[in-house]
Amino acid sequence: MNDATDTLSRLLQLYPVRTTLDIRCHFGAPWQLPEPASPPGVVRYHMLLSGDALMEANGERGVALQAGDIVVFPHGSAHTLHAGRGKSALRKVAAGSDDLLVRVENGGAGAATDILCGQFNFDPVAAAALLPSLPPTLLVRTTGRADFAGLRALMTMLQVETEADPARPGAHAVVTQLSSALFALLMRAWLEQQDTAATPGLFTLLASPRLQRALHSMLAEPGRAWSLDQLANACHLSRTTFARLFRAAAGATPGEVLTRTRMAQAAQLLAGRQQTVAAVAEAVGYQSEASFNRIFKRHFGIGPGQHRRQARPD
Repeated sequence: MNDATDTLSRLLQLYPVRTTLDIRCHFGAPWQLPEPASPPGVVRYHMLLSGDALMEANGERGVALQAGDIVVFPHGSAHTLHAGRGKSALRKVAAGSDDLLVRVENGGAGAATDILCGQFNFDPVAAAALLPSLPPTLLVRTTGRADFAGLRALMTMLQVETEADPARPGAHAVVTQLSSALFALLMRAWLEQQDTAATPGLFTLLASPRLQRALHSMLAEPGRAWSLDQLANACHLSRTTFARLFRAAAGATPGEVLTRTRMAQAAQLLAGRQQTVAAVAEAVGYQSEASFNRIFKRHFGIGPGQHRRQARPD
C-alpha cells in the first residue's frame, strides 16, 4: 500500500462519510432529470450504468456522459442531466415495501439510459475539512481505465443487486455495504486521474507527491509534537520550501492542519465515551487539559464535555 492510499484511508477514518443510494432511473430519450441545489453537507452523485446523457451544471453546458461515468456535485450545485430533444414526464414506479430503491421512469421510446442516484452525507466537521478542495463538478470516467477496475466492478455489483429480486436474503445489507465503499473508491480514482491544480485543501495536499508524506505523518500520529523541521524532513524538503508549498496546497499552515486533525480525532474519542477528557487531551497531544479545552471550544464552539453529551456514540 503506498502512502497516498494509506493516507486516504486514514483521512476517511477521521472524517467518515455516510453514503446512501436511493433512486434507480430508467429513461428512454427524450428525457430530463433536473436536480435542485442540495443543503450543506449533502453531495448528490449519479452513476451511468448504460446509455448516454448530457450534463448542465456550474456554467458548463452539454458535457457528454457515457456508461461507466460517475458525476458528483461536492458543493451542492443545481444540475440537470438530459438526453434527446424535448422532454417527457418522469414518473415514480409504485414501490413495494421490500423495494431497495425508488424507481423513476419516463416511458420514452428513444435510446435507453440507466442511472443510479444517491448522495454522500457529511457532518459539518467533515464537510469543512474535505469539500473545499473538491471542484464544483467531479467527474470520474471508468471506461478504458484498467486501474479503475475496482470502481467499475462496484458499479456492476450495485447494478446486479438493484436489478435483482429485493426479497433475496440480505439484499438491503448487500446494497448498503457496497455503496459504503463508493466514496473511497471514487476519491482514489479522482486523485489518480488528476492532472491539474485544484483548490487548496486536504485532497490537494494528498494529491501532491512532494507533500503527502507530511499529511500521512500527522494523520498517523496526531498526538506527536510535530515540528516544522520534522515534517519538512519527512518530505525531503528544506524548511522554507516545505512551508511555502504546504500552505499553497493546503490553504493553511502545517500547524493549523495538525490542530484540525487533533480536534477531529478528539471529537471521535469523546463521542466514544470510553476515555476521560484528560485522557483524550493527552491522546491528541495536549499535556494541559485546560489548554485542550480552550482550543476545542475555539474549534467547535462548545467545550469537550458538552460535545460528549451531545454526540451519539458510534
